[in-house]
Amino acid sequence: MRARYVYLILFVLVAIGAWTGWWFYLAGEVRTRTNDWITAQAAQGVEVAYTDFQVGGYPYRIEIEIDNLTVSAPRQPGRPAAAVPHVTVLGLPWNPNLVIASITGPSEFRWTDAKGVEQRATATAASAGLSVGLERGQPQRLALSLADFRLVSTTAPEPITAKVFEIHARRQAGGAAPAADGGSGQSPTAPLAVEVAIDGENIHMAATPDQPLGPDIERLALTLGLAGPLPRLVPGTAPRELVAAWAQAGGTLEITRAETKWASLDLTMTGSFSVDSQMRPIGATSGRIGGLEPLIDGAVARGRISDGQASSIKQALNAIGFIARDAQGRVPVAINIQDGRIMFGPVPVGQVGPIF
Repeated sequence: MRARYVYLILFVLVAIGAWTGWWFYLAGEVRTRTNDWITAQAAQGVEVAYTDFQVGGYPYRIEIEIDNLTVSAPRQPGRPAAAVPHVTVLGLPWNPNLVIASITGPSEFRWTDAKGVEQRATATAASAGLSVGLERGQPQRLALSLADFRLVSTTAPEPITAKVFEIHARRQAGGAAPAADGGSGQSPTAPLAVEVAIDGENIHMAATPDQPLGPDIERLALTLGLAGPLPRLVPGTAPRELVAAWAQAGGTLEITRAETKWASLDLTMTGSFSVDSQMRPIGATSGRIGGLEPLIDGAVARGRISDGQASSIKQALNAIGFIARDAQGRVPVAINIQDGRIMFGPVPVGQVGPIF
């Protein structure tokens, strides 16, 4: 009996020793791979720096504390840069394919606009969490969650806020795009390389005179997919060149979900877009829409459509509503963009120019 207890104690001690050795090995690997990653980013023209880097969390997790993290790309167009006062990164030794991070304090961003003027923005949140899913050491899934978000920018006359704002992104190996729900029309079926979902609640934007729906969005839900081979990002490559290469290779932007409740506007749509040889958007959407009248009146006030066009659109919506209005009061619509023209059904409602 006494020998049995001795063996049990020895087993526990060996297990603790093995786990301790494994933990310190992982902690050392974290430091080494972090330094290797920073070196690799520098070769790509991205500069990463910090004032302090600590690895702790023994014995249950790997916990990284980073102070004054800065990331900048001085060779990229606009010379973007970001600074975060404190980042905490958590990893579980038994699940190396999941990394969780949180950001503390105001995050600072700066960039140079098309006129060469430096712009700045500061982002704060009551909580800011980030999780990354890995496969074979490569990021495959990303989720960013912000609560009580606030953004102050030199490009906006007042702060932009949101009670909840989330971004989910994942790489796709191809296949059909997810089917849209809500009876909003045919879902795109192009194979996707990347999919991004954006969800927000109680969003307040900067008020502007040409904003007929006002600055407050009750709900926003958008799922986008990039189809076609993605161009390789080379430092110094202009966005126009990247978009042109992507479009020429058959790339499309697939909208598999677009839902919003913004003042009177109640919208749900799907669609597919790309750019033509003149870098103008081209594509089509279909779905259901309600409460469009303020937008129509606003377009007339800004001279984008005539009174006759506005009357035609309203008459068409009313006619459709008699036979196809749903329980929320929305009617089916189709919007096409081609050759620089925006068509609301058969009615031209505006022009669109090159995005670059």
